[in-house]
Amino acid sequence: MKVTYPAERTVSVWVGTFRSEDDFDRCVDESVSAALGLDTDLADICEVGFEHDPIAVRDLLDGFSGSDTFVESAVSAAAARDLSTANSALVCYYLRCSDAPADWGALRFLGSFSGQDVV
Repeated sequence: MKVTYPAERTVSVWVGTFRSEDDFDRCVDESVSAALGLDTDLADICEVGFEHDPIAVRDLLDGFSGSDTFVESAVSAAAARDLSTANSALVCYYLRCSDAPADWGALRFLGSFSGQDVV
């Protein structure tokens, strides 16, 4: 896997379904942060969303900073993986992951897309 940071106008998106927000946070720390090995704190470049019950991926991603620049691509990628609902999302800005695994613990990597946090 190749990780590029900073990568202009790029977002990377993961979604999953967890029993609790603590389980989601633990997965982000143990599976994503550890694998990326960035010199910067993941919290400085990411936004997270958690709902108690699964909702449509589009609805989960709607409202993230700049979501209108990447939501269509992310939803298409989710559909290609037969993912229609989730209750947790991790969106990292200025981060590109190439040749990345699809599964990161219980999180599913949808991909790195053209997008930005501020339109």
